[in-house]
Amino acid sequence: MCSVQRSLVLLLVLVGSGPHVGWGQPADSIASAPDSTLGAPRAVVQRVAAAFAEGNATRLLTPSADRVEITLFGARTFYSNAQALYVLREFFRRHAPHGFRVQDVMAAGTSCFVQGAYEPSRRTSQLQVYVRLGQLEGEDLWRLHEVRVQESAE
Repeated sequence: MCSVQRSLVLLLVLVGSGPHVGWGQPADSIASAPDSTLGAPRAVVQRVAAAFAEGNATRLLTPSADRVEITLFGARTFYSNAQALYVLREFFRRHAPHGFRVQDVMAAGTSCFVQGAYEPSRRTSQLQVYVRLGQLEGEDLWRLHEVRVQESAE
């Protein structure tokens, strides 16, 4: 990994822990974030954070791999794009967002991992979210490969 990418990852980790994607903060504060999925992982991390903060399954899945692995509370299944959209819309309907905070970002080669804390509006405890994105060799496009949501171990 080149030093520029390492610097960007470090910057994302430092910036990601800041208040710009804070608890209970209106979605508008991150809705203005660039929605580009090209280039450095920063834009794609912002897209993932905004999608969870807004409860926007379409934004989270654009673009995605042909098959997306979704694990909700221990139930793991692979879905087509259309099925994944339905499953994630249903998740956001049942667990409407109150806030999302990026906790960690790690990029290695053609993979990017985003870990965050998701606070549903009707729960007292937050949920732990893990997202894996990948690039095809020689492409700059980051595609969603996996979403995992589980209870936080507090």
